[in-house]
Formats: sequence, structure tokens, C-alpha cells
Amino acid sequence: MKDLISRMQSEDKFQIQNALEDLARRLPTLSGPEFEEAVHAVAGLFYIDPMDHPELLPVMERAEDLLADQRERVIPVLLGSLGETDLKSHFHLAAVFGKIGYAAVGPLLDAYGKLSDTYDRVFVLYALGKIKAVEVLDALPTLFEAVEDPNPEILDTAARALGKVCEHVSPDKLDDETRKGMFRRLMDRVSDRFAGVRSKAVRSLGKMARFGLLSRDQKKEVSRTVDRILGEDEAGNWDVAYIVRAEARKARVFLD
Repeated sequence: MKDLISRMQSEDKFQIQNALEDLARRLPTLSGPEFEEAVHAVAGLFYIDPMDHPELLPVMERAEDLLADQRERVIPVLLGSLGETDLKSHFHLAAVFGKIGYAAVGPLLDAYGKLSDTYDRVFVLYALGKIKAVEVLDALPTLFEAVEDPNPEILDTAARALGKVCEHVSPDKLDDETRKGMFRRLMDRVSDRFAGVRSKAVRSLGKMARFGLLSRDQKKEVSRTVDRILGEDEAGNWDVAYIVRAEARKARVFLD
């Protein structure tokens, strides 16, 4: 095991790849502290800066797949290490949970309820948005609560995740009451004082329109909101944030 971990700490692409394949064969036989050590070693590859080492991107993707292949038993190890990880690694860890899929929804929701650190809670919301399974609907009560949170980072990520639910779940799985709840909460966030929150809300409303989740009246309401954001209503006062106006232009395509 020490040799494998040492090889994964190399900067040589082929040496890391070979170590990962050797570990892939061994992981199913590992348990306890030895399994945890192996998982942390693989996750350590997510600290690589792809801007400095673009040649190692395939290695990082293979590391994601290797961890996701461990399914439920890798989840508590990854969640237990959240406080020791950074933003770069979080993108890859979220991808791992997305690849695990439906089995990750329950543990992520349990973790969100227990976590107090905003940074970690934002990660959980982001990871939920990566899951392409109908079971992610179980996260809607948490997302509805989070999209009304006073913290802008939680608001931003929850608004984004609601749009991802629209993207990943078949429209027939969302009843009218759920659609109305999603719509009203996102519309409330369109007027948020933080531009990032406003932009994610507009983006997710655009996805609701794109995937046929808005009624005719709701589409008209979103259209009027888009006009206001772009300064094309009677008042002529556009949203000062470019990112909000950019999302409004994208959403407009699906409102005709």
C-alpha cells in the first residue's frame, strides 16, 4: 500500500495511472483504516491544479470513477473529510457523488442536516445538483429551505441546484404543487440583493421553461421579469449586473 500511495504522489502521468489501476484491483479487498487511507490517497489527486498540469486531467477523471465504483462504502469517508478539503477538490468530490447517483442522496441530506459550516453545506447542495436520478426529488424540501437561507452562498447554490433538478428529472415526476413551489421561490430570488443569487434564479427559471415545467401564465410572468432585467419594460431600468442580464437573455430563448 505504501508503494501505491508513493506512486500516486508522483507528477508522472503514467506512473499515477498505473498506481490507480493497481489500486482499483485492490480496493474491493480493503476495509477499515486501510480502505480509508486508500480513499484519501486517491482523493488527494483532486488537489492537482489542472491549469498547471493539464496532462493530468484524465488521471483525475479516472480517480473520480475509481471512488464512485466503491458506491455506498466510500460516502462516509468522503463526507468525513470535508473540513480538510479545498474548493478545487470539492468540484471533483461533487462529481464523485454525481457518479454514485441515487445512493448518495440520503447520506448527503443527512450530512446537510448535521453540518454547521457554511462552506461544507454549500458543497452538499452543489453535490446534490450533480445527481441525475429521480431520487434527488427527496432533496427538494432541503433545497426549498436553503433557497430562503440568509446566507448568499447557500442561496446561490440552492437556486442553481433547483435548476439542475429540472434538468435531470423527467417533468412527469414533478407534480403541480412542487412546480409552483419551485417557481415562486425562484421568482422571489430574482429580486435578491446579491447578483449571483439573481443570476442563478433566472437561470433555473429558464430551465423550468426549457423543460416544460411552467404554465402559460408563469411563462408570461417570467417574460415580464426578463424584460425588466434587460431594461425593455416601460421603466427602462435594467439590472446593473451583467451576469444577471446574460442569464435573462439565455432564458428568453425558452419563453417564446
